[in-house]
Amino acid sequence: MAIKPKILFVYESNHPIVVKDGLWAALDVLESTFDIKRHNLANGGFSSDNIDFVLGWGAFGSKVDSCLQIVPCKKGLCIAGNVNPPTGALNYDVLFYETKWYRPQIDFHPNIVHAFGYNSDIYYNMEILRDIDYLGVGAYAKWKRWEKFLDKKGDRRIVGEFQQNNPDESQDIWDKLENNGVICKDMVIPEQLNVEYNRAKTVYIPADICGGGERAILEARSCGCNVEVEPDNLKLKELLTCPLPTHLDYANKLRRAICELL
Repeated sequence: MAIKPKILFVYESNHPIVVKDGLWAALDVLESTFDIKRHNLANGGFSSDNIDFVLGWGAFGSKVDSCLQIVPCKKGLCIAGNVNPPTGALNYDVLFYETKWYRPQIDFHPNIVHAFGYNSDIYYNMEILRDIDYLGVGAYAKWKRWEKFLDKKGDRRIVGEFQQNNPDESQDIWDKLENNGVICKDMVIPEQLNVEYNRAKTVYIPADICGGGERAILEARSCGCNVEVEPDNLKLKELLTCPLPTHLDYANKLRRAICELL
């Protein structure tokens, strides 16, 4: 039996709920090809000894990026966020990006791959009664611009997580929303989030260009929701009409790129 290449996936999360997003599901699929270990930097450092390839998920300048920059073996980064890459981006053998909007920021790199997708094992249209007029999904943070929910009418709800490094800001946003009739919930497990999507008539992601929301749009579309974003966010607008990639598409892009490097 052939020995599977050893892949170390590095990320950082302090939240107790496992997201089980498209990337997480893609890694499950890739276990048929690779011997994959996952490491959360929130639990400490790691060793790349006897590892064939290290794959990280994080923004440039994040703790994940800083740790991977010095890893001596072959490596790649699934880019989160919109931070402009440092010259150290060339230390990676491959860069994976989520939206075509972001591509011009990394087109200096010789090996970039468009790879993204939602977890179709969890998020799907349940065809149930939609009794929520507007649903928001994401962190209680200023760049999410949740205050725009106050201009909407009907049953409005937001499901999201408190910022670990700025809980006071999150609490302030939560309080202002609830004082104006918006129902706020802490983040729920993925299976329950699927139900929340399915109850929503419209998923509204008013985030600014730095506010994320890419994953939520794909998940919402897969659940049959109408999705609304702000006109100034060209990154998110792209995702409203693009082909809807699943975690299987994500896995295929990752597998092909990694195999070419090993």
